[in-house]
Amino acid sequence: MTHRILFLPLLLCLAACSPKNVPETDQPAQDSVVVNYQNPKALIALYHEADSLVQIGQIDTKKMQTFVDNATQYAEAFPNDTLSPHFMMYAGIFQMDIALSTKAKSKRDKRFFRSIEIFNQLTEKYPDYKNIPYCYYYKGQIYENMQRNSDAENEYRELVHRFPNTELGKNIADYLKVRGFEKSPEEIMMEIEK
Repeated sequence: MTHRILFLPLLLCLAACSPKNVPETDQPAQDSVVVNYQNPKALIALYHEADSLVQIGQIDTKKMQTFVDNATQYAEAFPNDTLSPHFMMYAGIFQMDIALSTKAKSKRDKRFFRSIEIFNQLTEKYPDYKNIPYCYYYKGQIYENMQRNSDAENEYRELVHRFPNTELGKNIADYLKVRGFEKSPEEIMMEIEK
């Protein structure tokens, strides 16, 4: 599972910079996806199946959405289970991936906001979860995709503030400088005018 966390920042960065060639697939998958959210093994299997398709460039939004729905239900029903924060993290990532594959802006934004909601719940319910810094990172990425740069900057700054000594915190601090987030609007306007 951790391989997805390690490689997703790079993939998201590349995805944010490149055009979306992935078609929206609101069509039902060939086979029906039914999962009992109370069965963690079934959820894990569904995650691996959907993730393996993502890794080869095939996004099955039905399987991913089924995972999101069941994983969030699992975390709500079993908040003390050690799998719950992991399920929520991957649910947030999948919801974000689904949004990225959605063409209609209103649908895409709704899905992005659902992803943000999942990441917010994760940070509130599991503040000691080891991957919390990524919640802020992903929310920043989502806001950038929505062209809400001030919200993205706020998420990145929160990440750097709360986790300054992590590798991700250091990288995002550098990213803030490169993106010009460190500059005031007046400084940016002066540079544009030159």
